[in-house]
Amino acid sequence: MAHHETVTCPRCKTAFECRVGSILQCQCQQVILTEEERAYINETYRECLCANCLTIMQKIYNSHGIRKTD
Repeated sequence: MAHHETVTCPRCKTAFECRVGSILQCQCQQVILTEEERAYINETYRECLCANCLTIMQKIYNSHGIRKTD
């Protein structure tokens, strides 16, 4: 049985349904992140973010020149 739970986004405090048991149906799957974006978000937040906050964090990462260059 799939495990779903209502959690609170640590960034905006909005409640959302986390579908860790069926990750392909989880709301976070609508935000496509690169490995670098994912690592940046993970450095700031250890828990799941809502899709809206994932999108905002992605934009912050890309618009503020946070990208690491070799």
